[in-house]
Amino acid sequence: MMATLPTRARAQRLAVALAVVLLGAGFVLWPVPAWAHAELVATTPAGGAVLAASPDQVLLQFSEPVTVGLGEIRLLDGSGTAVATESPGRQLDDPTTIVVGVPGPLASGVYTVAWQALSADTHPIEGAFAFTVGDGGPTAAPLVVGGGSGRAAADVVYLVARWSGFAALALLCGAALFMAWLWPAGARYRRVRRMLWGGWVALVGSTMLSLLCYAASARGVGLDAAMDADLLRRTLQTKAGTVLAARLAVVGLLAPALAVLVRWARTGEPRGRRLAVAGVLIADTALAATWSTATHGSVGADAWLAVSMDVVHLVAMTVWFGGLAMLAGALLPARDVTALRTAVPAFSRIALGCVGLLVLTGLYAGWRQVRSVSALGGTTYGHLLLAKAGLVVLLVVFGAVARSWVRRHFSAERVDPAAHGAKRGPDAEQIFRFRRQTVAETAVAIAVLGLSSILVATEPAAPALAAGQAASTGRSSPSESAPPTGPVPFRAGTVSGSVLLEVQPARVGRAVLHLSVLDGAGRPLDVPEARVALALAEPPVGPMPVDLGSGRLGHYAALVTLPLPGRWDFAVTVRTSDVDQTVVHVPVQVGAASP
Repeated sequence: MMATLPTRARAQRLAVALAVVLLGAGFVLWPVPAWAHAELVATTPAGGAVLAASPDQVLLQFSEPVTVGLGEIRLLDGSGTAVATESPGRQLDDPTTIVVGVPGPLASGVYTVAWQALSADTHPIEGAFAFTVGDGGPTAAPLVVGGGSGRAAADVVYLVARWSGFAALALLCGAALFMAWLWPAGARYRRVRRMLWGGWVALVGSTMLSLLCYAASARGVGLDAAMDADLLRRTLQTKAGTVLAARLAVVGLLAPALAVLVRWARTGEPRGRRLAVAGVLIADTALAATWSTATHGSVGADAWLAVSMDVVHLVAMTVWFGGLAMLAGALLPARDVTALRTAVPAFSRIALGCVGLLVLTGLYAGWRQVRSVSALGGTTYGHLLLAKAGLVVLLVVFGAVARSWVRRHFSAERVDPAAHGAKRGPDAEQIFRFRRQTVAETAVAIAVLGLSSILVATEPAAPALAAGQAASTGRSSPSESAPPTGPVPFRAGTVSGSVLLEVQPARVGRAVLHLSVLDGAGRPLDVPEARVALALAEPPVGPMPVDLGSGRLGHYAALVTLPLPGRWDFAVTVRTSDVDQTVVHVPVQVGAASP
């Protein structure tokens, strides 16, 4: 037996390592479409357009299906007054379009369209664009997109609710599975029952908090809106609201099931164990599906496969992390030698299987959302994913140390009474040290859950790198330094150079934007792509993308509409190769319109 255990362990580790290598190679070499939040790809009227006559409707075209849901489409005139419009609808039932009818003719002036919508993956998106009717007239209205500190508070509370939900899922289902499969006698301990019911209560609370705060976060308003009955009704009509309500219903049904499970475990009746384990796994899968059907993986090609893989990922996470919590918080403190001898080695094997599933499904998700190694280092999503991967590696190291400890203290030869005349195993001091290590491992697992809750709301790396960096950073505050009087340097990959941006005239209204991309010697540099998005920090306006068209010899020119005076931030994205790009921020002071 002593010779068999290490051999089997080496074979298991080799299989996991081989799977990681093969999937890692596929992750790098096999390009696939990456799916992100919906993006506005076209509008009618176009941003910056000058119309001879008033439009009878405003049309927004997105890259994937969207719903107005908790959002809204506002048309503001130059005084900041909302222009009456019809309710948002569809064009020919196309789920990627939103159409807003304009019932009456618009007077001459600059108009701002501020829009908020929900992506198919339930994440809120927003933006703005301006157009001019007639000869211009009054300037566009101040546009506030988002709710400042109120929105920040709602976002933070919603993030905490998501993290609490993951932790509660692991605590409830993982601990219940540990008890049903490995330690039914644990139901006799009060701390085990508290852990189970605490997980249930936490899952109910986190789900209700998510349901209340989702609308405030999506609308960009303060937390006081969380108790708005109309917003709650509208939330329940969205995809996110539907899955949260379904989760709450499943959790409610689990209350009597959990009571039955605890009662069965306390009787010590061995019959029914398989049924109990199957029931916990089914409940765990059903709950995991309420997360997976409202994430990045739920949209795009092969969404069914991505959702299935995400469900497996979550179930493996709950089994591993919840089991760790039960081990550190209940079994080891109980010092039940008989249970330790059977449960600890068994959980060690289960945890190894969970690690394999987490690696396989995690690599698939990264392969689908990141698509290239370069995106890992150049986007927020990539940084978070790398941080999560690093913590998982640390957990694997903890697990390897734990498995070694288990083999030393719970192998058949160590505990076989026939071999030594008495049952041997770890003493109290050794168990204490092992528990301390398990507590540390659990703390790392909690950090992994925190990163997971942030990742599900972060723009995936591939689209962020390829098409969204300028837009995603365009709302950041411009530099406090004086506007540059010459080229602004940049470096993308191995290419160094500078950009020269001019706006003529730099005042409210129509203007011409000139952008020149130069090499290190100041000569024109022809690059694969250049993009510009402008934003105003106070009041918050934009980001507003600029259509540069096709440049020639590193020079681009475009007409832009500047709706407000102030210090504007022009975010210039320069792509020098398929994988190398950078963003340069150029502040431009825009004056008031000419009298």
